[in-house]
Amino acid sequence: MPPIANPFQDWIAQLPKWHGWLQLSPERPYAHAEEKYDDQYGVTAPEPEEGEGLCALLKTHGVDTNGPALEIGCGTGRLTYGLARHYPGPDFLITDPSPTFLRITQTQFDSSSGFPAHLHYAVLNADDLNQLPPNMFSVIGMRSTLHHILRVEDFIAACARTLRPDGALIMGAEPCESGYILMASVAQSIAPVLQAAGVEMLPAWQKQLREFGDTVKFYCRRDIAKETAEDKHLFRTHELADIGYEHGLHLRYFPNATFSDFAPPYVPVFECFSVFFLNYLKYCMLFDAAFLKLIRRHLKPQLQYIDDCYRSHVGPTITGVFLLKKTSSRQP
Repeated sequence: MPPIANPFQDWIAQLPKWHGWLQLSPERPYAHAEEKYDDQYGVTAPEPEEGEGLCALLKTHGVDTNGPALEIGCGTGRLTYGLARHYPGPDFLITDPSPTFLRITQTQFDSSSGFPAHLHYAVLNADDLNQLPPNMFSVIGMRSTLHHILRVEDFIAACARTLRPDGALIMGAEPCESGYILMASVAQSIAPVLQAAGVEMLPAWQKQLREFGDTVKFYCRRDIAKETAEDKHLFRTHELADIGYEHGLHLRYFPNATFSDFAPPYVPVFECFSVFFLNYLKYCMLFDAAFLKLIRRHLKPQLQYIDDCYRSHVGPTITGVFLLKKTSSRQP
């Protein structure tokens, strides 16, 4: 009896190797220190619930998982660890353009065996996704990756091409335009409120506020070059839905959710606006601790007002999970 054809294994067997990994793109280091990436966010151990929740979401929405999975932009492996343990398909291709990130992720696993899917690693830049074979992958998983990609529509089109029917592109921790602009708008009132309370605005604090405002504005602008920037975009849900529709992908959006919300015990833990806002200033913008303490105290009424508006439903939309499923025909 002739051996059963395995298009994925045949494809990766032809790829060049680089330091023991498959190579689909030239290596590209991350713009900041990879080894210290998790330190900034206080991450000290793998988080298996991220990948477990992603796999549960795939099952709930009838996504085909009989083919290989692809992770784009594995970073330090926060999604990878749980996905490797729970993805039921035959193969799992883990990629990042940074060799350091690939090495950090690979060290979480003693070997590539003992998991439902066989693990593979490749140097891959998301802008080179058009190199992948058509109808190859059942799942393309990403966490906090899309906003790094320069040409978003080209990327989603390439994902649609390489997905199998009933496969899905699933993305988490992406920034939504309306929520980020609201955060930046609230930040515009920080200096006047503190000054009115008799607080002296230190030059370092003024600089942090300017950098935050400039950062959000840069992400939002679409009329400037972003090739050399690490973080590039903010997203509108309806635009991602429209792009997906044009390429045969149907969007389900879960506002402000994380992948772990779909893991046992299946109790969503949505952060209110004030918590997300203050955490963003702390962990992403690295605001001074004393400055944050003053913001928390003196902007309490403004932050409380926004939280009170969303006591019975999720909002405002700041991030979320986006599941784009490949369909045989376009769906409204």
